[in-house]
Amino acid sequence: MSNINWFFFIVVILTATLTSLTFKSMLRTYYKVFSLILGVSIFLVSYISLLEVLSRPKPKNLEILNKYVKEVTLLHVSWIEGDSIHILVRLDEVKEPRLYSFPWDPIQAQEFDEALEKGRENNQEVRISNPFFISNLEERKTLIYSAPARSLPAKKAPEVGITAYDPDAEKKSYENIQRERNEED
Repeated sequence: MSNINWFFFIVVILTATLTSLTFKSMLRTYYKVFSLILGVSIFLVSYISLLEVLSRPKPKNLEILNKYVKEVTLLHVSWIEGDSIHILVRLDEVKEPRLYSFPWDPIQAQEFDEALEKGRENNQEVRISNPFFISNLEERKTLIYSAPARSLPAKKAPEVGITAYDPDAEKKSYENIQRERNEED
C-alpha cells in the first residue's frame, strides 16, 4: 500500500506541474479552465483506479520487483477451473501477503492444494520455489515443500518476587518436623 501512495504522489506532482505550467501560460482563459478541470480529473481517475487495482490479483507475468525471489510461503490457493489459479503468498521481506493470478494448470492447482493440506496437517509452512521466473529447464517443475515448524520463542526465566520475609520460617518448619517425629515414636 505504501508503494501505491508514493506512485500516486508522483502522479499528482507531475499532473500539478503540467497544469500549473499551462495555467501560467499566456493562453486564453477557457484553455486555463480546461487544463484545471483536466488536472483535477486526472487526480480523481488515478486515485479511483489505484484503489480498484488494490482489490485485484496481480497477473504472474506483471511481477517486476520480486521476480527473482528464491522462495515464497504459500498461504492459500483457489482457482476458477479452466480460467486461472489464484495464490496468496508471503514474500520473505514483505509484511503483507500478495495475491497473484496464474494461468490455469490442473496439475499445478492440485499440487498447491495437496501441499497446503499436508502443511496444515503437520502444522508447517508450505514453501514454493520462485513461481514468477524460472531460469533453466531443470527448474521447470515448481518445487513445493513443507518448511520445518518454526521454533517457539525462548522462554524467560521466572522471576520470583519477595512477598514477605519471615526470619523464623525455618525454625517453625523445623519444629513441625520434630513434632511429627515425636508423635510417630
